[in-house]
Amino acid sequence: MTFQTDVPQHADLAARLAPIRAHFIGTLQPRLARLEEFFTSYATAHPAPAVMRQLQEDAHKMRGVAPTLGFEALGRAAGIVDELLEPWHASDEGGPVTDALRKGLSALHVEIKAAMAAV
Repeated sequence: MTFQTDVPQHADLAARLAPIRAHFIGTLQPRLARLEEFFTSYATAHPAPAVMRQLQEDAHKMRGVAPTLGFEALGRAAGIVDELLEPWHASDEGGPVTDALRKGLSALHVEIKAAMAAV
């Protein structure tokens, strides 16, 4: 049997998530900076695999956490980028930057900025 006091209330849950959400928002600026560095330095070149692995790590983390904290669109954009960058995960040589990858990274950039503006 479940009693009302056993079920976390929305306000209580929001209060518990507030510090996690604040920390997550704090991680977005460095991730945004890495994306912008990619756009200015590597978008037309053959980027170093380490750069792409870092972008995938960022996307992977956002993919998992963003929806839980109320950033569904950011989570979806990060999920797309995470999948597009999967071939780079274990690559020592990297590969070309495709139009789909550029589009995905651009969408992720937009969603990070939107999440930062929402707070």
